[in-house]
Amino acid sequence: MSFCKIFAAESGEENFESVHNRVSFSGLLTSSDSYQLEASYHYMFNRSIGVGAAAGYWKVLYEDGWASGRDWEIESDDNAPSNIYLHPSLILKTPSLKIKNVGLGIYAEPGLMLNVPYKRVNIRQHRRGWEYDIRHISTMKGQWFAMDLRIGVYVNLGQLGFSAGYMVSNFNVYSQYRHLSYMGNSFSNYYPEKKSMQGGYLTASFYF
Repeated sequence: MSFCKIFAAESGEENFESVHNRVSFSGLLTSSDSYQLEASYHYMFNRSIGVGAAAGYWKVLYEDGWASGRDWEIESDDNAPSNIYLHPSLILKTPSLKIKNVGLGIYAEPGLMLNVPYKRVNIRQHRRGWEYDIRHISTMKGQWFAMDLRIGVYVNLGQLGFSAGYMVSNFNVYSQYRHLSYMGNSFSNYYPEKKSMQGGYLTASFYF
């Protein structure tokens, strides 16, 4: 066996066509002051095309609003929107440029973000002095479906892969909250309408 074949086998590239499973973990930071964490599985038809889905969680880090009125306010723990979601997506990769045992290329991942279409929050209703009651309000309205695109570069080191880059989405993190109301007060008066967001992502993958 030649040195080149030995090197290719050690790097995992010679048998890469027979590898169809990709498990990944991703983290994202967005312009909506939120983060996303997700774990995914994709079936790779070949080196360049795969299809699969992720299970994820997102949460706003810095709230841009506070629902409150005379003798009532939203519980502080509920003021930052969050949700869990499914993220079916398609993976598209260019053929890699080899630099020693490292493969470099362009990465794209168009996908859908499917949130739980229900939100419930607690309201602190003040009575006298420090006394208060806790009320609950909920909604099944608001945006639960969004489209997104991640595009960047990838690096392959045998069975390990990394990608990083830019993401854009039409998801509004305050959409569900804007459909809540309490005592005739619409929460759309307290939270902004952010029709889109962008940000950065980092993904670590394992192929087997």
